[in-house]
Amino acid sequence: MGDRRSAEPWAMAGRAVLVTGATSGIGRATALALHAAGATVLMHARTPERAADVVATVAANGGPRPVPVSGDLGSLAGVHALAAHVQEVAPGGLHVLVNNAGGAFAQRGFSPDGVERTLAVNHIAVAALTRVLLGALRDGAAASGRPSRVVNVSSSLERRGNPHLVDWSYPGRFSQFQAYCDAKLINLAYSYALAAEWADIGVTVNSADPGSVATSFGRNSGGVFRMFQSLGRPLLATPEKGARTSIRLAADPTLDSETGGYYRAGRPRTSSAVSRDPAFWERVRRRTAEVLGTPAP
Repeated sequence: MGDRRSAEPWAMAGRAVLVTGATSGIGRATALALHAAGATVLMHARTPERAADVVATVAANGGPRPVPVSGDLGSLAGVHALAAHVQEVAPGGLHVLVNNAGGAFAQRGFSPDGVERTLAVNHIAVAALTRVLLGALRDGAAASGRPSRVVNVSSSLERRGNPHLVDWSYPGRFSQFQAYCDAKLINLAYSYALAAEWADIGVTVNSADPGSVATSFGRNSGGVFRMFQSLGRPLLATPEKGARTSIRLAADPTLDSETGGYYRAGRPRTSSAVSRDPAFWERVRRRTAEVLGTPAP
């Protein structure tokens, strides 16, 4: 993280944490660290079988037994199924939600909800899951006497996002790289807007930029991301290093009341000007609400 706080054993005993995309890479490293700190970690995978497999591996290390949860974040139906599962296994509420799962697709395709898949996974799923779990987050805050936390995994590629994108189905030319940049810009702006909206309800929202990390993300995504991972792998950070910012935002007690931030290497940084533009936030909020089928805030 660039300072001594990276080594602090932040205590997480008694705190329930959901980490999406926890089977590998940054998500797994985040989940392992929070589990080691004493948290009860809900480890998400796309399928029940994969979630059970990863939990069995982690449980062998001792500590509170992780809880497997599953749901396909490529659709709103899958998001709601995951949320229902989380509410069932964490009836006392949720203290931290780490929206880590993401994806990039070499070919244009659509979610069942009519959104290009990259935007669906990296933004729509994050927005939907966070809003559906608001009650659980507020319950966690009330029970612990501390704010609950939402940590959205972002990317410096948000700076290359197109602020003028109107049609989230990409009816014209499709670029895997551009769609990913757009999704990260849109989600970062939404995170800022959500932090402002929830400023006084006991739930904080911050974004974590892990930097360039060697994971299976590029290999699984194909296209330009696979090439980048293959050629640049010797220069990329490990998942454990990439996870440090998410871990700090999830666990450091000195950040209890910090919200609306963008962090890289464990420290607050300044994101692109457009991502910080309230007028852009409003456009993103309204379009997101249309997809979610909810009234715009």
